[in-house]
Amino acid sequence: MNPMPCKSGRLLPLLSLSLSLVISSAPAFAADTAGGQFREWSTNSLVSRSMTLRDLGFDQPLSLRGQDNQREIYLPVPAGVATRNAQLQLDARYMRGHPGHTSNLLSIDDDAVAARTITDAQGDLSQLIGIDGFARPNGFVRFGVGWWSIVSDYQCADQSAPANVLRIGPDTRFSYEFDGSAIDTVGKAWTALPRNVRLLVEGRQLDVTSYDTAWRVGAVLESAGKRVSVSALPKVGDSIDLRGTQVPASLMGVPAYAALATAEAQHRVASEAEIGALLSLGRSSGLPIDVAVASPALRAAVKRALDALGSEVAGADADGAAAFAAWRKSGMAPLETAVDGRNVSAGVVAGQPMLVVGTGAAAQVAGLFTAQWRAYALGKNLQVNKAQPLVDDKDVVLLDRLGAFSGTQDIIARSDRITSADLGLISAEGKLPSEVVIDVSAAPNSAGEGAVASIFFNDFLLGAKVLNTDGKPQRISATVPLYAIAARNEVKVSFLRQPARPHCHDPATPYPVSLLPSSHIVLAERGTSPDFVGAAARLAGPHHVLVPEAWLQNAPATLQTVIRVSSAVGASVERATLDVVKGKAVPAQTQPYLAFNLQPEGTKTAATIDGGHLRINGKKDDTVLDLAGLDDSALVEVAGGANTLGVVYRELGNRVPNIAEPFRLVRGSVALLDGRGVVQDFDHEDPAGLRVAVDGNPQPVWQRHMVWLLVLVGVILFLLLAARVAQVRHRRKFDATH
Repeated sequence: MNPMPCKSGRLLPLLSLSLSLVISSAPAFAADTAGGQFREWSTNSLVSRSMTLRDLGFDQPLSLRGQDNQREIYLPVPAGVATRNAQLQLDARYMRGHPGHTSNLLSIDDDAVAARTITDAQGDLSQLIGIDGFARPNGFVRFGVGWWSIVSDYQCADQSAPANVLRIGPDTRFSYEFDGSAIDTVGKAWTALPRNVRLLVEGRQLDVTSYDTAWRVGAVLESAGKRVSVSALPKVGDSIDLRGTQVPASLMGVPAYAALATAEAQHRVASEAEIGALLSLGRSSGLPIDVAVASPALRAAVKRALDALGSEVAGADADGAAAFAAWRKSGMAPLETAVDGRNVSAGVVAGQPMLVVGTGAAAQVAGLFTAQWRAYALGKNLQVNKAQPLVDDKDVVLLDRLGAFSGTQDIIARSDRITSADLGLISAEGKLPSEVVIDVSAAPNSAGEGAVASIFFNDFLLGAKVLNTDGKPQRISATVPLYAIAARNEVKVSFLRQPARPHCHDPATPYPVSLLPSSHIVLAERGTSPDFVGAAARLAGPHHVLVPEAWLQNAPATLQTVIRVSSAVGASVERATLDVVKGKAVPAQTQPYLAFNLQPEGTKTAATIDGGHLRINGKKDDTVLDLAGLDDSALVEVAGGANTLGVVYRELGNRVPNIAEPFRLVRGSVALLDGRGVVQDFDHEDPAGLRVAVDGNPQPVWQRHMVWLLVLVGVILFLLLAARVAQVRHRRKFDATH
């Protein structure tokens, strides 16, 4: 049952709230036997999702203020899949410090759903909004918020109202349900993944193939904005956290389920059946799964666990064996069925949509999940033979290749168009962005004035221009300074129109602006600076990822580190080669590399580490920091060698930092990490940061060296004058003698 659609009924918040209460109060069917529970699981494919704005990255409240302010928030849903009971619980408050008229409008996909006139000095605008359940092909519900203030009825008065503020809290919650059986392609399964993705591997100890697949898939997920955590399928004798585990009462007669119902923080797995019970509970257990690295060892372990669970179910309920077998065939087949190792498939496991990745072609599978090829994943069970990044020799990257960028929009006051990508996707052969070129056409406003187009690169304003008023296409270009380039780069074009009101009563009218598909980034050889940007350019091509053999024995923890750091430096997962190193000796590398707790021979580093003792040298090899007693931290450094450039990760102290959030390495060549990510960075070659001042000088070369140019001109003039004087003297002397 869905709330009334916005498109047909212009849903009011009160109606939405009442309808939602009816939905929530409807009694749910509860099985009373183990067999009944498995039959219910077999027929119920409804998946529930809930997230807050904080989960989507809005850590701080979103504030709208002033005369005319509008924002859109993109709420993710599975692309092309209808939803049910979708609703947004808005957490909002307002303050009104200016007189006049203030109003608020809420919309879903440009369709107004709630409006209110604000009269009090402050108050609560929290409300429940129902949302249409139709399928969104782009995978997003657009939630729009508008906030308007008219301070005075006198049209020529200053209408700015900075003290009229609407605050959207980060606890605003978006929830919905969808039919898991509708996830019938790998592409849909990708869009159905939650922001916090749980990646399952076969165990704490992995072979090279499984480890290689897991880090590549995890790094691609993080590059797409997900937060990845790695879980190992437990074994008998392992301790697991059962807090939050919910076991249906109908299954309490099965010993494995009864053991899990304790919900204790440290539970020792006593049988294979308990592992099977964990898998069957899905997100109600301490082992939720969104992506599984389906190695042969994992499939065998799942089969053993479900065989043991089936025996216990049959012993507890005479009717349970058949129901369990039917559920197992429909609900666990993707994890048990043996397929080609190059396969990636979409399935529903324990009632939840899941991506199951084979281990036979790790680089190809990871390449399929990049933005370049993801839209082609239209099958439910795909065999990926090749999915490589596109490398062009034209030194041009279209902005549309990075995401939906071109298009037309109507602008009243201001509008932004943004796209972003890892440096590895736009860099080629070590080249870096040197110029952003925007092709645009814009209609003038009623007064014949053109809009202002501003180009930003990673929030740095590179240039702005008043557009022509003839409405014809024109080209705007802006140079990208080196200091603006990062491992992940965002290009934003902002359009601003100044409302033309010569008589103080002209209505605000939108006028179109088009960003053309030919907009692009120009690449150029800019030198390989020994910093994180230079390393990212090198790691965009073929490179090696070096991990100690011991790291494969503690895979969940070390995979987390490899995923986080490789994503932070912008390394290409498709063009990497995983090398597992035995011992501490690492031969000198001939290609760029990313090394973990290893240092290739001949590598020169600015930092030396001995346990918790850190020493960092400056450019002249003098010690600038000497600190002992460090723990729960790590150092990432750009390391030089005789033939190549690499990045080295080394841990400090006895405890390994558990980096909770994805991060980016933007500045410098040395970065200290803790559980939060980057604590502080440092440039070994430029400790005081003076290179930024030199490289960022916007003056042309001839202006920068004006003094020397004048000196050179003076010297030339002096030499010419001296030559002329010498010539005159020589002629006079010649005339005197003849």
